[in-house]
Amino acid sequence: MRTILKHGHMAKVYIEDDFVYKTYDDFYPEEWVDKEVYIHDILLRKTNLNITEVEKVNAHEIKMPFLSHQNLGFYLMRNVDESLIDDFVKLQHEMHQYQALELENAHIVFKRWIEMSQLSRDIKHIAQDVLDTIEYENYLCHFDYQPSHVVIFRNEYYIMDWIHAKLANPILDIANTYVNLRLDQYNLAHKYLQRVTTLLDYDKEKVFFAVPLMAAIKMIETDDIFEHKVLTTLVFDPKNKDITK
Repeated sequence: MRTILKHGHMAKVYIEDDFVYKTYDDFYPEEWVDKEVYIHDILLRKTNLNITEVEKVNAHEIKMPFLSHQNLGFYLMRNVDESLIDDFVKLQHEMHQYQALELENAHIVFKRWIEMSQLSRDIKHIAQDVLDTIEYENYLCHFDYQPSHVVIFRNEYYIMDWIHAKLANPILDIANTYVNLRLDQYNLAHKYLQRVTTLLDYDKEKVFFAVPLMAAIKMIETDDIFEHKVLTTLVFDPKNKDITK
């Protein structure tokens, strides 16, 4: 019997026996399901990252081995533990060491998304200006990297939910993680950025420069009006500390 694990924006996640089933809504394109399987296959073959195998069940469902209920989000949303944040940052940095894989490049994809979006003219202009300024690179980026997507299994970390993965300048992936964390908890987002700049020697101002672009991309991806309030603020004021959902 299936037990629901998570109810997401476009999919429900179930557990049955020793497998996790990700079931997408009927309107979700089958080519996107195929893309998720393809990305996992590429990463399993071309990287040494801890990633599960993914199998297509049907046009709207994939399955993978069930590892654990434990993830970094469970701990970090309750207690901003610096050692766990450091693990989270180092794991993201490990991901960014891979390059030139057979994946789309975010610089190209984001340009198309911005042009075709219903965003306001001002937001489009800001996002495009950031994208045009940031150096074009081809490093592996997750683009949905957040603590809840890092599962703990047998004392090792496994990165999940790779559907948004692309090649890009890692500063975009870092800015995207900051935006994701900022939507939930400012203190955690602030601590993450602090550890990124300390451990990886990134310039905090360069991350903040990329935040408006990634906030705009997130606006394209979500129709949550409460998230849009925060994201719009981050487009125009990426260092804002006060705005919440």
